[in-house]
Amino acid sequence: MTTKSTLSLNEQLCFPVYGSTRIISRLYQPVLAKLQLSYSEYMVMLMLWEKDKVNIGQIRRQLYLNKESLMPILKGLQQKNFLTLQNDQLDSLEDEIRITETGKALKAKAKRIPFSLSRVLNTPVEELGSMQLLIKNFLTRFEKKK
Repeated sequence: MTTKSTLSLNEQLCFPVYGSTRIISRLYQPVLAKLQLSYSEYMVMLMLWEKDKVNIGQIRRQLYLNKESLMPILKGLQQKNFLTLQNDQLDSLEDEIRITETGKALKAKAKRIPFSLSRVLNTPVEELGSMQLLIKNFLTRFEKKK
């Protein structure tokens, strides 16, 4: 940041982060549409492909979502038979979410997503790795301040 004007749009950290997020989300949309997934649903499925079951608290913490934002995502994935909810009310952070066989089968179709996005972004893998590390470091510092 320079000292020109602290309220200049181009001087704000949030502007390139916001723009990058919007572009990445937009690039994922056509690929995810083929799998009947929204970007947010994809994030939840990534967690479930790593572990067959997770709880509400884990999803909320890892994806930085509140209950009101998370519930429609989970309900949508349940309607598509990609996961099961232990309790439809999801009152507790400990309520479990389990992947279904249909959800597991979707993983095979999703394996090409990271490679196709790398090509679309036309960015060297090393540069993407550097950006990812920088953002992860930022998130880690943010989490420590909580």
